Amino acid sequence: MTHFDDLSLITTTRNDAAMSAEMLRSFESNVGTVEKILIVDDGSSRPCPLPPVSSGVRLIRNELPHGFCQASDMALRRVQMPFAFLVDADVIFEPGDFAGGYAEFKRGNWAWVSLSQTNFQGVPQRGYEQPLIPPLVFGLGHEALMLWEKFRRTPAARGGERIAEVEAAPSSCTFVNLEAFRAVGGFDRWYWQSQSDVDLCLRLRAAGYRVGVDLGYRVKHKGAGRESGSAPRVLDHYRSRLHLYEQFYRGSRFYLRPLLFVRHLFELAWFATVALFKNEPKLQTRLEMVKGVLKGYR
Repeated sequence: MTHFDDLSLITTTRNDAAMSAEMLRSFESNVGTVEKILIVDDGSSRPCPLPPVSSGVRLIRNELPHGFCQASDMALRRVQMPFAFLVDADVIFEPGDFAGGYAEFKRGNWAWVSLSQTNFQGVPQRGYEQPLIPPLVFGLGHEALMLWEKFRRTPAARGGERIAEVEAAPSSCTFVNLEAFRAVGGFDRWYWQSQSDVDLCLRLRAAGYRVGVDLGYRVKHKGAGRESGSAPRVLDHYRSRLHLYEQFYRGSRFYLRPLLFVRHLFELAWFATVALFKNEPKLQTRLEMVKGVLKGYR
């Protein structure tokens, strides 16, 4: 079994201790052990038990949930190793050349490198953005996003390398250079969960670091490509993406909120019509979006 003596594995959990333990079991069975596993129990209704693993484990409990962004930031700042591996609880590791990607990550000026992913049905997922979706495309909605996807190409690594550079990579299964992480101030704790990784990637790239995706090793991720109908998740996504654009694309402050308002009005009218004939759970969410968009979905 390979032991990574300069790497700490970081994961957060909230009411999914069994899933988290299965993720760690698959890592040690198919990849190896790390110097330290740091688990943040972010307000679970019952305290998370220590998982049965071979690596050293430290468990931190938040009595009240802080959200993925704050919980992960807190954990990463406590790591003493030069590198960390940030992993979601719903990831499963399989046999493959994990070590080769980690070695390449350490050789280059990489600050943030995500592993390739499939969902649990084996369908490859592109959680990364290369290039980043423009504010106008986001504002126009689903059809514009589908058209945009048709013109996006899979990033290619440089000759002899397996890590391809991208503009933003997800935090679900990611190598982190902690010197770079600290240099840019870590996660922006304004975010709860959605878009906190994209924000960090943009700041890392602006500071001269590289962000990428490892094309040579793939994990299964239950949440990969999943669209949740949960109103709080949808609202968090829109709130956070709007904030992101207004921070990094200053011109979007003049048109994005009005554009989204008009779009949500049309969506509300459509779902209200559908609700005349059957139950439409998205109707209430769209009503909240219309009411909140001009205030930043707050």
